[in-house]
Order: sequence, then structure tokens, then C-alpha cells
Amino acid sequence: MEYGMRDAFTVRDLFGVPHFEDAALLGGDAGLDVPISRVNVMEVPDVVDWVRPGEFLMTTGYPFKEDPNALVTLIAQLKQKGVVALGIKTKRFLDAVPEAAIRAADQYGIPLIELPPATTFSDVVREVMERVLVAESRDLSILQGRVQRLSHVLLHGDGLPAFLNHLQLMIKHPVALLDPENRWTASPAAEDWCVQINEEAWSGLRGEPMAETQFLRMGERQLRVHVTAVSDDGPRSFLLLIIEDGSNYGPVDALTVTWAGRLLGFEISNMQARKTIEAKYFDQFLQDWISGRVVSSVDLRLRAEACGWPLERGAAYVIGVAAMRSVKADVKKLQAIAKRLNDESALYKNAVKWTVLEGALVVLLTFRHEQGEAGVPERLIRQAWDMLQAALTGEAEALCLGREAVGTGAVPNSYKDARRAAEVRSVCRLSDTVVRFGDLGLYLLLYRLQGSDELEVYKRMYLQPLLELDTRQSGALLSTLRTYFQCNCNAKETAERMFVHYNTVNYRLERIRSELGLRLDDPETKLMLQLALKLEEIQELN
Repeated sequence: MEYGMRDAFTVRDLFGVPHFEDAALLGGDAGLDVPISRVNVMEVPDVVDWVRPGEFLMTTGYPFKEDPNALVTLIAQLKQKGVVALGIKTKRFLDAVPEAAIRAADQYGIPLIELPPATTFSDVVREVMERVLVAESRDLSILQGRVQRLSHVLLHGDGLPAFLNHLQLMIKHPVALLDPENRWTASPAAEDWCVQINEEAWSGLRGEPMAETQFLRMGERQLRVHVTAVSDDGPRSFLLLIIEDGSNYGPVDALTVTWAGRLLGFEISNMQARKTIEAKYFDQFLQDWISGRVVSSVDLRLRAEACGWPLERGAAYVIGVAAMRSVKADVKKLQAIAKRLNDESALYKNAVKWTVLEGALVVLLTFRHEQGEAGVPERLIRQAWDMLQAALTGEAEALCLGREAVGTGAVPNSYKDARRAAEVRSVCRLSDTVVRFGDLGLYLLLYRLQGSDELEVYKRMYLQPLLELDTRQSGALLSTLRTYFQCNCNAKETAERMFVHYNTVNYRLERIRSELGLRLDDPETKLMLQLALKLEEIQELN
């Protein structure tokens, strides 16, 4: 397949036109290979306001007959406007072109051409434009073929990498597509460049206003990059990048890239629309599964496959519920967060999936047990917690996990456990960032007993005397007793942990025995007192 391009009609080609046989190049030879796209004639001083990029401009010199040196300023202005060459017919109004104008032409790289006095501008315009149009018709034919081939790649579902590869073959330059998060997809020749460019450099391409041609510093080398915004999303749009790598980047290449950007814009819009629909169906599937609305295991697997997420055989699952500072969170805000987290979860190979259920942010963790491993892998829990913290800055308090679900059918039970763990955590004021249902122990028992007559009797028998005793002793006795039990009833270790003398600990324990009339070495007594201490921690229940 031939992806080459024909040469455009350039300033140098002017000297092959019959009317230019006696023309002379006075200066600015650095611009001889610049393409000409149109011809214009200037006979008024303010013509600079009307010129267009790519123009070859001709004049009799009439506007400068009183001040020939004004040409110096004009040449600088024409350079800014993108004019590619200036032809001046001498002898009639100007005897000769000033040396200062010739030096300006060399400085700005604009060819300055002295035209013979007999030059007829209308003939020049006709002949030059004929050649320009012939060259452009060839270029348009090449462009049409390129656009058709690129469209074919997208219509047949070959994907963005294949599209970028075809574009690279056409324009002979490395090509990359930068998404709004500065993740790149590159043609083969661009991959080596892209891996060496850091996040700061990528972000620098999104300047305001964004320049079409920019430079990227890579080590000792500076790369010229042509930037095309693919979507109209402001500074967070997709960017099509062409890395100029030595060979010529001509007008047909620029037009090809413009059309490639439009085609990519259509494709990315379609991809995003499909992604939104798929995410909606997947979210509904996830909610139905976790809440237990999918009864049949066959239906569950079919729906999972339809959502593009086939369930792994032998996988285990755990549900987590996010505990937040706000009692009532904005559901729409949580749904947006869940969507963003699911986009990020691709980094974890679909092991972490998020949704919103009953006003809470819920996560499904999928894993396989390695040999000798039990329970949910800590790395997976850490991934979920880190994602949650990043998404809910300052709002995430804990991740409450249900028990492990072996098989898809047990997932709803894990969700119920996670909800209960979140409730117990809130009521019992647990401070851990990860709360596991299986580790709640006495807290789960005390939570279930809240409001019962038996618990109220228990509080009066054991908790109230402890609180009254501690009030008389300025709070030292309860903290000593709690630390004593934490140290497995070791008085010496208790003293070290509390930074007090060993005799002080023994004195306080003796006061407790005396005031309560209980033996602290009796197993049942220790259990009752430990329960009372737990109740003291959660006595101000909602």
C-alpha cells in the first residue's frame, strides 16, 4: 500500500513559470521550499490586514514610492501573517529594492523577488494558480484516499492502535493519542518516545491557549510536536500528537491529521457512549447480585458475561461498605465516585468493583486463594482502601467488610455482614480503618443486646459501681483495670505500659477488689468486668 505524497507548488517552482524567466531572487532564499496556496496583489498601504497564510504577494511598489524603506517593516509583518514570498516590479515606482529590505528578507526567510517591468499581474495570477490548483487536486486525491483508508480501519473495528499505525505510515511521523488523564496510545515508532516523557511534560501540552505546535524536552533533545485537540473538552480533551522526526511534514500531512482528528473524535464519542451504557448495565447487575435479587446461578453467569465480566470459577468474594463522616451522603455524588473508581479498577484487573446500595458506597472484592493463604488478601484490601481514601478526601473513615463468600450465591450474605459491621462500628465507636465482621467479637454481642432488659440490669450491677468508683478516684482506676486486662493480668507489665510504679498498680487493683467485693483472679469475675469495660466504651449510644 502506497502512503506517499506529491510535492506542493513551492516558491522555488515560480522560476519555472514563463513569466518569471527574467525574475531575480534578491534575498530570503531560506523560504524557497515553502508551498504557495494563493496569489494576491497589493497596491495600498494597509494590505497587510487582508493577506492570508500561504500567499505569494506582488506589488508595483506604488505604496512605497515615497518611502522605500517602509518595505523593511512590511516584510516583518508579512512574516507574522504567514505570507510566503513578496514580488516587486521595479523601475516604474521604485528604481531598486533597498538593501535594508533585502537584509530583512534574509532575516525572516521570505523570498524577495524582483519582477521585470513588463510583468502582467493578471497573467502571473492565472498561471501560478493553475499550477497551485493542479498540485492541490493531486493532494486532495491523496487526502481522499487516506481518509477512506482511515475510515475503513475504524469501521471494521481494528481499534485505535491500528488506526494510529496506519496514520504513521501515511505521514511518515510517529503518532500518539493522549487521553484526558494523560495516558497514551502510540504508533510503533512513537512508543519509544512516549515512555521517556514524564507527566509534567504531558500536562505542559495542555497550555491555555493550547498551541498547535509545541516542543517537548527529552534529555538533550527537543522534539517538535504538532498538537490537535480531538474533542471539545477544554484542557481535558483527547490530544492527537504528531512527533516531527526529521522528514518533511507537508500540507497534505497536516490535512490528513486534521481529518484523522475528526474521525477519532467520532470514534471516541461512540466509545464513550458505549462505555456509559455498558457501565449502567453493569452497575445494575452488580446491585442485583449483591442485594440478592438474582436468584439463579445460571442467570447470574449469563448477565455477567453480557456485561463483559465473566465470573471466574473457583473465585471467592467479599463485600465492603464505606463508612463516611457524613451521615447522609449525596447519592448522585456517590454514583459519580463509583463510576470513577470502576474506571480506575482496570488497574487491578477487575478485582475491585464499586456501586451504590442503600445510600452507601459498596465494593465487591474478587480474589483467589494462593497456596497456604486464607482470608481476603491484605494487598486487595489495601488497594480498595487507598482508592476509597483518594476518592473521598477527608470523608472516608473506614471500610467495613463482610465474611468471605465462597461461591457467587453467598455474596448477598457477605453484603449483609458488611452492613452490620458498619452499624456496629458506628454504634460502638470503633476507630479501625478496616473493620471485619469476623473480628467484631464482643462488640457484635453487645450491639445485639442494646435496648434489652437484661443488658440494663447488667449495667446497673457492674458498670454503674465502676463508674462511681472511678469518679471518686479521678479516673485512674478504670484505666488501670482496662490496661491490666490488656496485659493479661500482669501487674508489672501494666505499670510499665502506664509509666507508673509497680506498687501504684497493686494499690489501685486492691482498691477495686475492696470497693467491688470481687476477686480479680476469678475467670468469671474477669469476664464480667471486661464486659462492663466494653460497655463503658459505648455507653453513650444513639
